[in-house]
Amino acid sequence: MKSLFSEVVFTRFHARVFVLLSSLMAALLGLLGPFFQKELIDQLTGVQGTLHLIRFDNPLTYIIGAFLCVLLAQAFSQLTNYLSVRESLYMQKVFAQRLYEKTLHLRVDTMSGKPVGEIVSLYATDVQGATVFLDQTLPAGCSTLFPLLLAPFAISVLFDIPLWPTLIVMFVITLFNSFMAFRQSKFFFLFKQLAAERIGLVNEWVQNIRTIRILGWTRHFEKNIFAKRIVETQNRITMVTNGQIMNAVSSSITFILNVIALATLVLHSKHQLTSGELLALLWIVGVFLTRPFRQMPWFFTFAFDSWTSLKRLEDFFSTKNNQTADSTERITKEQVRDQKYALQVHGLNLVIGKRHILNNLNFNIAHGEFVAVVGEVGAGKSMLLLSLLRETGARFDSYHLGNKNALEVPLDEVRGQFAYVPQEGFIMSASLRENVAFLYDIEPERDPMVEESLRLAQFDLTTERVEKGLSTEIGERGVNLSGGQRQRVGLARVHFHQAPIMLLDDCLSAVDVDTEHKLFEQLLLGAWSERTRILVTHRLSALHRVDRILFMEDGKILDQGTFEELLGRNQKFREYTTSVAKEAAEKKQEASHV
Repeated sequence: MKSLFSEVVFTRFHARVFVLLSSLMAALLGLLGPFFQKELIDQLTGVQGTLHLIRFDNPLTYIIGAFLCVLLAQAFSQLTNYLSVRESLYMQKVFAQRLYEKTLHLRVDTMSGKPVGEIVSLYATDVQGATVFLDQTLPAGCSTLFPLLLAPFAISVLFDIPLWPTLIVMFVITLFNSFMAFRQSKFFFLFKQLAAERIGLVNEWVQNIRTIRILGWTRHFEKNIFAKRIVETQNRITMVTNGQIMNAVSSSITFILNVIALATLVLHSKHQLTSGELLALLWIVGVFLTRPFRQMPWFFTFAFDSWTSLKRLEDFFSTKNNQTADSTERITKEQVRDQKYALQVHGLNLVIGKRHILNNLNFNIAHGEFVAVVGEVGAGKSMLLLSLLRETGARFDSYHLGNKNALEVPLDEVRGQFAYVPQEGFIMSASLRENVAFLYDIEPERDPMVEESLRLAQFDLTTERVEKGLSTEIGERGVNLSGGQRQRVGLARVHFHQAPIMLLDDCLSAVDVDTEHKLFEQLLLGAWSERTRILVTHRLSALHRVDRILFMEDGKILDQGTFEELLGRNQKFREYTTSVAKEAAEKKQEASHV
C-alpha cells in the first residue's frame, strides 16, 4: 500500500512546487531589503559601500526598493500560507472520505475490536493532524529553511566575514530544538491517545447513562473518567511547559546571534564598519532570522506530530476483515440451484480468533417460508443473521439468493435482498416520520405509507407518547422511547422499505404478549405472509406460529422441523423449552412482586 506520507508529499505535486517557489521568493526578497537599506545609509552618510551590485544616485530609489522588497516578501509569504492551507483542506477531504469508506467496509466482527472513541478520534484529530505537514510543517519548514540557508551566505558576501561562527551556533540551536520538538511530539501523541480513551469512556457513559444510573454504577464511571482526565491534564501541563521552554530559547536566539555576528564582524572585518553595514547586519539577524528561529522548534514538533497521525491512520486503513468468501474466491462446492428456495446456504463457517462461532451450517429456506432460529445464549443465532448479510468473516461452500450466487454479486446487491431488524433498534435524532422512512426531508405525500407501516407495527399515534404525531422529534438513540417502542419503529421501518427476505433478531423481546399476538396476526403472518422471514427468538409462544424451527447449539444446527416434531424427537430441544419456560415464569413472578 502506498504510504500516506508519500501521498501527502506527491499528490498534486505541482502545488507543492508552487509552495516551495513562493517561499523561496519570500526569502530572497526578504534579504534584498537589508541590502537596499545598507546602500541607502552608506550613500546618505557619504560612505563608499563595499558591495556595488546596484548603484543609484537618487536615495529615494533605495527607499522604494526596500519597501517593495518587504511588501513582496510578505505577499509571497502569505501566498505560501494560502497554498498550504488549500492543499491541506484538499488532503483532509481525501483522508476523511477514505476513513468513511474504510469504516463502512469493515465488518461487525472486525469493528468489535475498535472502540468508538478511537474512530471518533481518527475523524476529529488525526485527519487534521495528518495534514499538518501541509498547512504547518511545509510553510514553516520553507520559511525556516530558506532564510537559514541564505542568511549566513548573505552575511558572508555583504560583510566579507567567515561563515563558521554563525553556522556552528545555528547547528547547535537546531540540535537543541530538534530534541525539544521530538519530546514535544511524544506529549502530543500521548495527548491524542488519552483524549481518544476519554472520548470512548464518555461515549459509553452517555449511551448507557440510564442503565448506569439504575444499576448504581455512576460513581464508578465518573471515577474512571476523572482518573483519565487527571492523567490527560498532567500530560498537558508537561507539554505546555516543554513548549514554553522551546519558545523561551527561540526568543533569545536572535539576541545571541546578534552578539556573535557583531563580534565576528568586528574581529574579522578588513575595513572600518559603516552605519549601513551595522544596520543591515542587525536587520538580517535581528529581524529576518527572528521568525525562522521561532518557528524552528514548532516545525519539528508539527512534523513529528503529523507523522504520528499519519501512522495512526495508516494502521486503521491497513485493518483487514477476516478472510471471507468474496467475489474473488472460487466456490469449492457448487450446489444445485432450486428456484423454489429464496435462500440456500451450504458449508457456512465462521471463526473469530480461535473460536468456531458457526460450524458447517447447511439449510434451505423456501420463498415465503417463516423460520425461527432458537438456542441458548451464545449459540450463534445473531452471528448467523449477520453472516447472511456478509457482515462477518464467514466462509461459504455455496450461498444462493434465489437464482443468484451471493458470493459473486456486489455486496450492496446482496444486502438489498434483506430487511434487518436488530434487537436494539437503531433510532436517529430526527422526527418519527424520518425514523420510519429512514430519510431526511421525506415528501409529505408519503405520510400515509408511514402511518400504515406504524399501524401494522402496532405503534398507535393516538395512544403512544407522540404529541406531534409523525413530526414528533425522537431524541438521540431513542431516549424518549421505550424498548418496545423502539422495536416497533424498527418493524415499521422494514415494512416501509420492502425487501423479499426479513431477518428479525429477537425484535419482539421488549413487547408484551398482547402486542406480540397482534404483530403476528397483522404483520408477521399478515402483511408479510408472502415474504421470507427468519426470526431469532427466545419466546416459546412464537414457535407454534412458524413453519419451521432451526435449533442451534454451539454454532451448529442440531435439528430442524416444526415445534411438535422437535418436541417429539429431540431431548435437548425439550430441555431448552423447559428452561425458557421456567425463566419466563420467574421473570413474570418478579414483575408481579414489583
